[in-house]
Amino acid sequence: MCEQTGATMPQMLSLFCRIQPARIGWLRHILEGYDGLALLSTLSAAEGLVRIQTPSCSYFALMRLLEALAPELTPFSSTGQS
Repeated sequence: MCEQTGATMPQMLSLFCRIQPARIGWLRHILEGYDGLALLSTLSAAEGLVRIQTPSCSYFALMRLLEALAPELTPFSSTGQS
């Protein structure tokens, strides 16, 4: 996804997110479909805590994807209570 210019590698950024625990595998599958966009690591399956790592040049594409998927991922109810 990132174009390499010269010998420099893009910086890796980490996002820490809390999602529905039942959606961790689903999100991993979605991210795998976007080859090179991001890597998902589970920090706590019970709590839905994940780390998403992405190259800096893919950050905005990842954020657009997560924004579109947010209604399916949020562990919070629409009333604001977990």
